[in-house]
Amino acid sequence: MRREADTTAETTPRDRSRRRRRDAGDAEPAGRGQILDAAIASILELGFYRASSNEIARRANMSWGSIQYHFGSREALLLAVIEELNRRFTLSVSQARITGDTLEARLHSLYDILATQYADPVYLARLQIILNLSHDPDTSAGVVSALAHQAEVTGEDLHRLFREALGDQVSRATTNAIFHAMRGTAVSRQIADAVPLATPKGRWVTDGQELVTFLAGLAAMARLDPGVVP
Repeated sequence: MRREADTTAETTPRDRSRRRRRDAGDAEPAGRGQILDAAIASILELGFYRASSNEIARRANMSWGSIQYHFGSREALLLAVIEELNRRFTLSVSQARITGDTLEARLHSLYDILATQYADPVYLARLQIILNLSHDPDTSAGVVSALAHQAEVTGEDLHRLFREALGDQVSRATTNAIFHAMRGTAVSRQIADAVPLATPKGRWVTDGQELVTFLAGLAAMARLDPGVVP
């Protein structure tokens, strides 16, 4: 009986698709992390569609067969990139805290936290993957479901930050409006930094006073919501 059991164990194929679920603070195995970094760099430099399997393998200094051992397919690799970037996002945001005695100060604190995430060029890689996989009819149902789950996970800590800034009873409409305004501003500033724009007088556009005005406008809008803490 012992010999029969050993033979069964030796001949049963290993399921390489199953990977241990990591906690938020766990690090990637060296080879796997190298592949994920290569995929992110490829998308940032070349764009989603030109970041081919071969290009990612070249940057990772591996064969595509080795990458398939870890992930199985390009689609699965890209989902793993989203999972890794969301892990970093969640780890960072979960440690952040809103500060300030006034609504304007708390909104400024909230913006600083969000800008750290959304003004990072890596966010553009994350956004490209999410948009393309979500809208590609050939994306498997499993990956679409996994993307939706990832969005829920990253949203939990964001909701906490908004509650700290605006109060527990703030409406979803107010939360969404402020979130999209802040995220859009952070991404726009990232693009503006890459391609600076000059004013008609030839001076480079500064963002100090503009940001204060922007946040004051958000505060005025938020106060229209009865659930907002003053």
